[in-house]
Amino acid sequence: MRITQRDIAKHLNISLITVSRALNGKGYVSAELKEKILAYAESLNYTPHKASQVLVRNRLQRIAFFSSTYPVYFWNDIRKGASIAGEQLEGFNYHVDYHTIPDSDTNYYISILEKEIYRGLSGIALVNQRQFAMDRIFRIIDKSGIPYVTFNVDAPRSRRLCYIGSDYKAGGRLAAEFIGKMLTFKERAKVLIINLNEDLGKDSDAPDINRERQAGFLQILGERFPRIACEVAMITTHYDAADGDTQISDLLKEKAGKVDGVYMIPAFNGIFLHALDTYDYSKTVTVLHDLDQSATRYLERDLLTGVVYQNPVLQGYDAVRILEHIIETPDGRTIPDRKIVHNMIMAENRDLISNHFVYTKMAD
Repeated sequence: MRITQRDIAKHLNISLITVSRALNGKGYVSAELKEKILAYAESLNYTPHKASQVLVRNRLQRIAFFSSTYPVYFWNDIRKGASIAGEQLEGFNYHVDYHTIPDSDTNYYISILEKEIYRGLSGIALVNQRQFAMDRIFRIIDKSGIPYVTFNVDAPRSRRLCYIGSDYKAGGRLAAEFIGKMLTFKERAKVLIINLNEDLGKDSDAPDINRERQAGFLQILGERFPRIACEVAMITTHYDAADGDTQISDLLKEKAGKVDGVYMIPAFNGIFLHALDTYDYSKTVTVLHDLDQSATRYLERDLLTGVVYQNPVLQGYDAVRILEHIIETPDGRTIPDRKIVHNMIMAENRDLISNHFVYTKMAD
C-alpha cells in the first residue's frame, strides 16, 4: 500500500500542511520537527505522488469568522491576526473570510452564516456573544457538521472543539492586584468601578464578561486589600450611540478629587480618557481594558496608569491555525483550549505596545 503524507501526519500527530512543508522544503518548520518528519518518511520508503499533490493543492479549505461590531478597534485587531494566519496558509489553498455582524441582529447573522455554509466551509470561528441568540446559531452549525472553535468569549456547553481567549475573571483580578498595590500606603483609599448594565433580554445564556471582570476585581480587593473602599457605578451607555452619551463624563466630573483609583471595565476608551483629562485625574490610579490608539497616547502622557491587555491579534491568529490543525487531522480534532494570558501595560513598559502594532501593521 502506498504511503501518503496524510499517513505520516496521522502517525506523528501533526498537520498535513506541516508534513508537506517539511517534505517539499517550502514554508517554516522547526529543524527538529523537520528532521523527525524526514526520518520517518525515509523509514517508510515514502515517495511523493504527483497526482495526489495536485489534488491537495487544488482543494480549497474555507474558514469563516464571525464577530460583532463594537468596539471597532478590538475586532479589527482580531481580524488582522486572522488575516496574517490566512496569508501564511494561502499557498496551501486556505481562504479566510471575516464577518462583523451588527449588534443584536441575529437574523442577519443567521443569513450570512447559512450562505457561508451553503458555499462550503471547512471550519468556523465565532464568539459567544450575549447580544445574539447564540442557541439558534449553535444549532445551525451543529446541524451542518462543520468543526468550529470559539474565541474571545467561550461557550463550554456547545460542541466547540477549542476555545481561544482570556479568562475574564483573571483580567479583573489582575486589575485589582495592580490598583491595590498602587494604593497600599494610601490611608482610606477609595476605588470607583465603572461597569455597564446591559439589558439584552433572555435570548442568550452567554456570559457577561464585564460582570466577570467585576467579580474577579472585587474578589482580590476583598481578600488582599480589605482596607480599600470600593464603589460600583453602573452605566447604560450603548456602544452604537456612545459619542452622544454623557454618563461617563458626568460620573467622572462628580467623582473628581473624591476617589484614588478608577477601574473602567467596558470598552468606552475614548470617552473615558477624554473625561479623565478634562476633570484632572492625573493623581488618580486609572486602569482600563484593551489597547487602542487613544489608550496608547494617554499612557505616553502619563494620564493613564495601566491597560489590561489580552492580545486580540494573537486570538485571531491562533484561531485560524488551530482550525487548520483540526481540518488536517480530523481523527484527533479536540485539542486543549488556548488561554491568552493578560498583561498589564504601563508607561514604564509601554515598549510592549510596539509588539502589538507591529503585528497589526503586518496585515495592513
